[in-house]
Amino acid sequence: MTGLHNRNHPLRDVLDKELQQRTFPALVAPCRLCQFMLTVAPASRSNELSFMQQLARQQGSYFSETDHDINLPLFGGTLRFEKHGEFSSYVFIQPGSEKQLFDDPLDFLPSKDWLDSIPGQIFRVVQLSVITPAQLTANTDIDQLFNPDNCISSMLAGKKARIWTDFQKHAEGAGRMLLLDQGLSPSALGRLVQQLFDLGNYRKLSLLGWPLSRQALARLTLLEQQLSDIIQRIEHKKNDDEHLLNEITTMAAQTEHLIADTSSRLQATAAYYQLTLDRIKSLNETPIEGLLSLQDFTERRLTPAFRTSESVVFRQNALSGRLGRSTELLRTRINLKLEQQNQQLLASMDKRAKLQLNMQQMVEGLSLVAISYYAVQLCDKAISALSYWLPHLDSPRWQSLSVPLVIVTVCLLLFWLNRQLHRDKSG
Repeated sequence: MTGLHNRNHPLRDVLDKELQQRTFPALVAPCRLCQFMLTVAPASRSNELSFMQQLARQQGSYFSETDHDINLPLFGGTLRFEKHGEFSSYVFIQPGSEKQLFDDPLDFLPSKDWLDSIPGQIFRVVQLSVITPAQLTANTDIDQLFNPDNCISSMLAGKKARIWTDFQKHAEGAGRMLLLDQGLSPSALGRLVQQLFDLGNYRKLSLLGWPLSRQALARLTLLEQQLSDIIQRIEHKKNDDEHLLNEITTMAAQTEHLIADTSSRLQATAAYYQLTLDRIKSLNETPIEGLLSLQDFTERRLTPAFRTSESVVFRQNALSGRLGRSTELLRTRINLKLEQQNQQLLASMDKRAKLQLNMQQMVEGLSLVAISYYAVQLCDKAISALSYWLPHLDSPRWQSLSVPLVIVTVCLLLFWLNRQLHRDKSG
């Protein structure tokens, strides 16, 4: 055993424990249940953990930080606690039947102010009464318990159970569900009740994205109109491209901010909607002719709200893509303009270089004249000096001969120097 333990995967026990959680206790009809569903912020989870640990110790149980559910005996009944991603549920189970199928939900609590010590906001409260066929015969006024305009009734679990509900809050401040048990085993009845609670919870959670979707649609419509106006100005070149690029960049930032604000909620909406469909499928529902079924209600009421959220996601992504393409178009035009300006600048620099070359050649020509002039003057001075020491020297003759010799020598010297300079540059 020690060798097996040493080779355990670090998540083996954690995953085994996870597989054993979320198991609803077995139920026997008749019984009454009331679920309090609260949305809990991450910052309040520590307070919730402390409360549940204290409650578990009072009942002789243990609740750890990694536990997600627990069943506790409480005042002749059972309390089932479940912790989910953004909500927690407290289900109070009372065996037996009462004269009233639905009563004040606070009567299920240990005390009227028991909820005050629990963190979170109440998001859904629903009562579920499980009855037997004998009770159904005794209660002939079942139709009076629900709104006839929204009453839903269908067969569940392979026609071994029947459900009545209307998905609305009644005078006692809670929703109502009535379940007729027609031969389910206790464990199957417990699973069916859990599926019904999950269905209602996920259905309502999926609607959290609907108000946000309506707000996002209004902002998207405005942004799309602004983008359409900018594209028209791009097409007709009514503004400079830099100004248009700044506008599109601002719009892109606003769009990304909108996506950041809504993406998390809308993704959760899609997940909860899919979970709702999964729960409906697992109920094995059989419609009753002339009555609205759970699947019909979902398709008529929930699906349109989900499609709205879905369209927001699609339009946000489409708008982000259009803004990206518009930005790329403007940047391309700006880059082309910059290339044209660079070409004009290069042409201007080339022209200026040619002028400088011409001026340099002119200066070189003038320098030939100047050097030749000074060289002739030096040569003349040298001949004059020699004539002082050589009186028989024919100074005028040598002076006349020196002029062409000096000029030719200067030209050759400058030519040689120019060739050497160009050779060094090319090397």
